[in-house]
Amino acid sequence: MAYSDFKLIEVIDSFGLIIQESSGLFANVQEQECSDLLSTILRENVDLAVAISSKKLVVK
Repeated sequence: MAYSDFKLIEVIDSFGLIIQESSGLFANVQEQECSDLLSTILRENVDLAVAISSKKLVVK
């Protein structure tokens, strides 16, 4: 059966699934300061990643 033949509602009914949609996944997580290392890595690499439209940031 092709992927396009599946309908979400049919899958939910067939497997007795419950879809739990919630927002604010990290709402109860306290904000943390990032480390100096992370700040340095981002400062040195983000501009390059954005310039080449990369979704993956490679850090050496």
